[in-house]
Amino acid sequence: MNKFELFSKEHFFYLVSYSLITFLFIILSLKVENKKKFARNSAIIIGILKISELAYRLIVLDEPIRFLLPLHLCNLTLIAAIIAMISGSRFFLNLTYFWSAGTVFALLTPEVRINFPHLLNIIFFLTHFYLIFSAVSCIKTFNFKPTFKNLIKAFKYVNFAFIIIFFINLMLGTNYMFVNYKPSFRSPLDYMGPWPYYIVCLEIITFICFALMYLPFHKKKR
Repeated sequence: MNKFELFSKEHFFYLVSYSLITFLFIILSLKVENKKKFARNSAIIIGILKISELAYRLIVLDEPIRFLLPLHLCNLTLIAAIIAMISGSRFFLNLTYFWSAGTVFALLTPEVRINFPHLLNIIFFLTHFYLIFSAVSCIKTFNFKPTFKNLIKAFKYVNFAFIIIFFINLMLGTNYMFVNYKPSFRSPLDYMGPWPYYIVCLEIITFICFALMYLPFHKKKR
């Protein structure tokens, strides 16, 4: 079983190939007659894939349940995206759009440890690139137009999640969202100082990312 290496040729190949697939998937979603049905069906398929991954890790790899909870930001965003694509809820469209900003960092420093064509590798990249598709669908399919108020709400809710998950980590001995300490693998957090200083850096970076995602709509309104 080939071990995944960060910033290897395989890593960059995955980023490029899955980017192309996502781009084609977005184009297809814009061409179909019933765009909302397309978004809904894609969300159901992605949900099944994610459940399959968790079942594999629990049954085959015998991982403890406490490490399988969907409490990392990308998993929370994936849940929001699935609900948003199925229901069209403005609340979840807002979370999906802004929270998907974290996907870029997750793809640059993925937590996957096994190379393609292993199931865990495929599902990791598919689900994370699906968040990019979902962010585009929020705008193109569901006609969601972010406002500055939406930005503040998304930032407020992500901080609320940070606080709740910090205490969950203390109870379970986990490190979801990496809010209790830095991950053991290489990541951008290595350059942001020790705890809790890297948390402050994350707060600033998160707000800047949210602001950049709002900027095109601010200019359009002006």
